[in-house]
Amino acid sequence: MATRDYSGDGVTVHWDSELCQHSGRCVAALPAVFRPKEKPWIVADAASGDAVVAAVELCPSGALRYTRQAAASPAARPSPPSAEAVVVVTVAADGPNTLVGPVEIRNAAGEVVKRAGRVSLCRCGHSETKPFCDGSHERFGFRDAGPPGAGRG
Repeated sequence: MATRDYSGDGVTVHWDSELCQHSGRCVAALPAVFRPKEKPWIVADAASGDAVVAAVELCPSGALRYTRQAAASPAARPSPPSAEAVVVVTVAADGPNTLVGPVEIRNAAGEVVKRAGRVSLCRCGHSETKPFCDGSHERFGFRDAGPPGAGRG
């Protein structure tokens, strides 16, 4: 896995390069924190924890996640998802399938290769990080409105 952690003002940002679509939403929201041409590219203490959390929540792929830093106690740790948890799949027009919820991605042998709360899966076939979307649909001009639904015939 290519996950890195960056700690700042009461928050740790977790970045998974395998999931990143390079949408730039984080950079647009907080360019002082998310600096893709510099190392380290995330400086989590360059803004308030609340501002960093708001920018991370804009990430469409789930490549950016966060953990609030708190006193070490069982209540401060995230709890595992319940067996009844719902996974919501959204098909983006001209873009990926985004799954939000407790998601497990398994390889052909049935081994778990990724656990996440949000992933975007490639629909265009051009991603170099399949099954994950890397934003290639934009470069290749992928066009598909997605499944029929309200307002489509």
